[in-house]
Amino acid sequence: MTITIKKCTIENLSMLQEISYVPFNETIKNHNSTENMNAFLERGFNLHQLEKELSNMNSPFFFFILMMK
Repeated sequence: MTITIKKCTIENLSMLQEISYVPFNETIKNHNSTENMNAFLERGFNLHQLEKELSNMNSPFFFFILMMK
């Protein structure tokens, strides 16, 4: 098994969105109304918002990639 740590870049934005959105939605959706969840997910995980957060030098994002051999 090999673990690689890769800094997320603008080129990885769509992947970051998918990786972030799905687990957050699955974890939190049962604790909120559908309307509240949809509004939060659209506001917090749209590409423009993620690009803004990714551009913040004080808030880096990383991918941890696990390779099974």
